Amino acid sequence: MNIPVVLYTVNSLILMLAAILLIPFGVACYYNDDAAMWAFIYTIIITGILGGSSKVIFRKKPTEIGIRDSIAIVTFSWIVCIFLGALPFWFSGICTTYCDAVFETTSGFTTTGASIFKDVEALPQSILFWRAFTCWLGGMGIIVIFVALLPAMGISGYQLFSTEVSGPTADRLKPRIGETAKLLWIIYLILTASMILALFCGGMPFFDAICHTFSTVSTAGFSTKNTSIAFYNSLYIEIVVAAFMFICGCNFSLYYKCFQKEFKKVLNNSELKFFAGLILTAIIFAAMTLYLSRPESFNGGVKDNRYYDLGNSFRYAFFQIITVCTGTGYISTDFDIWPNAGRFLLILLMFIGACAGSTGGGIKCVRILLLLKSSLRELTRIIRPRMVKHVKINGESVSEEIVTESSVFFVVYLGSFGICSLALMALDTDIITAFSAVATCMANCGPGLAKVGPMANYSDMAYAGKWVLSFCMLLGRLEIYSLILLFLPMTWKR
Repeated sequence: MNIPVVLYTVNSLILMLAAILLIPFGVACYYNDDAAMWAFIYTIIITGILGGSSKVIFRKKPTEIGIRDSIAIVTFSWIVCIFLGALPFWFSGICTTYCDAVFETTSGFTTTGASIFKDVEALPQSILFWRAFTCWLGGMGIIVIFVALLPAMGISGYQLFSTEVSGPTADRLKPRIGETAKLLWIIYLILTASMILALFCGGMPFFDAICHTFSTVSTAGFSTKNTSIAFYNSLYIEIVVAAFMFICGCNFSLYYKCFQKEFKKVLNNSELKFFAGLILTAIIFAAMTLYLSRPESFNGGVKDNRYYDLGNSFRYAFFQIITVCTGTGYISTDFDIWPNAGRFLLILLMFIGACAGSTGGGIKCVRILLLLKSSLRELTRIIRPRMVKHVKINGESVSEEIVTESSVFFVVYLGSFGICSLALMALDTDIITAFSAVATCMANCGPGLAKVGPMANYSDMAYAGKWVLSFCMLLGRLEIYSLILLFLPMTWKR
């Protein structure tokens, strides 16, 4: 590993973060949030000094970046951005401990949406903006914006891009990877502007529309209201938010194909059909489960009258299935009172997640599809041992290396889930809370069940538990390998 090159590149990103922090600082000035304003000033100074002084020391400009270098750059960039991005929460006094500040920032940058704030409506608007803005930056990916805006550095962009982007492979939309990154950001900006306009036209205040858009297009789920989207009790807002969650849960390369008028390829995309079919099936199952069982509320075990209506059952199932499957984590109803079948379905959808190449989390639909097809192939081989059959996606054969990678990823993902759940239970956390908290943090979804359910938060978790879950969030966002490989000696050998 070329450590000077890694440090030079990471320090360049730190300087970029210092420049980005000027945006929430401007918001703090606009709303006259004095405490937040000084918090951003101190953070900008510390970030600028750290990035500038380190860059003077490590002057080796990168010409070529290898696989191990890219793994280190991506992982350390995320970690540094999280620790520096937590400073405004801490300096402003909003978070009494640095641990809480790191947890909230990790949740934002990794687009998880898990929060330690019991009353978000009491937070200064500039802090709410920064909280949502971290989601927006993390949604498309810190490294993707880095590759898009700083091509002059001479970085070998594909290694960084492929390490950052989710999924078994990274689609190259343009010959130059910098052009691909810019194109992805253009699509991201178009979706952002469109959703802000749609929410504002639906009666949502402009500031709330901006913050909710940042959290939606990044599939993060941070809200400016304590009861999330349920606060508005608006079918229009729920439909708009659900539509954009689905759009941003799809592979962004499909939108480029739409611009190229390759609509047939989009409609025939195997992962998109699987994703849409999964959501539709889950909505029908959840809605019928709710309607037939009519869950009891926490209010003395009284039946919740909302679910007596089939339309309401479909409304709540529609929104919650999409928000969980895309890893957004918004709330339109308390799904912790749903029947066990409904709650288990939501946890299962957290594991599956959204599409590769999207802002969503989880294992990703394309990997699940590959696992299902390869499992069916192996079952068929038992009956027909001499049969030669390839696993196909979008009508094309998938290499055995990618099939194997998906299988290994699935095993490592479940193994990491088990170890982290055990660590949380060792801290005296009950089994349902531990399982659901780790599942939702690794899937970058947000709310879990029991003590971290939709009507609760993570404020009462032990400090050690918050560090474990912060690790889980980063583990899920970097898709396991990048973070785990840092602990292996072979990564550091030349």
